[in-house]
Amino acid sequence: MRRAEARVLWARMPTAPIRPVLIYVAPEAAARELHELLVDYQAEYEPGEELHTISIEPVDALRRGTVIYRVIQASRTVSAHHPDSTLYLVTEDGSRWRLPPPAL
Repeated sequence: MRRAEARVLWARMPTAPIRPVLIYVAPEAAARELHELLVDYQAEYEPGEELHTISIEPVDALRRGTVIYRVIQASRTVSAHHPDSTLYLVTEDGSRWRLPPPAL
């Protein structure tokens, strides 16, 4: 299936509420760096006591995967600059996935 055909199929699908992509980050310096890297995606930063939250609301369901891919890329940069940082991608069912993901 070509990209244009996939877009047509996505456009025909019933719309459901699109949940924001959530990332929990510690320490604060790592969270702020991740936020800066994702500001082009309208990332929001919310400070917390131990874990800070970055949230990104995708424009539509088609771009949700793009946002997650970019989060994974940015997490690698943050981890390189802050080796002791903790980053989690929060899935739609509430599970936490450690970022950056391990190599396959």
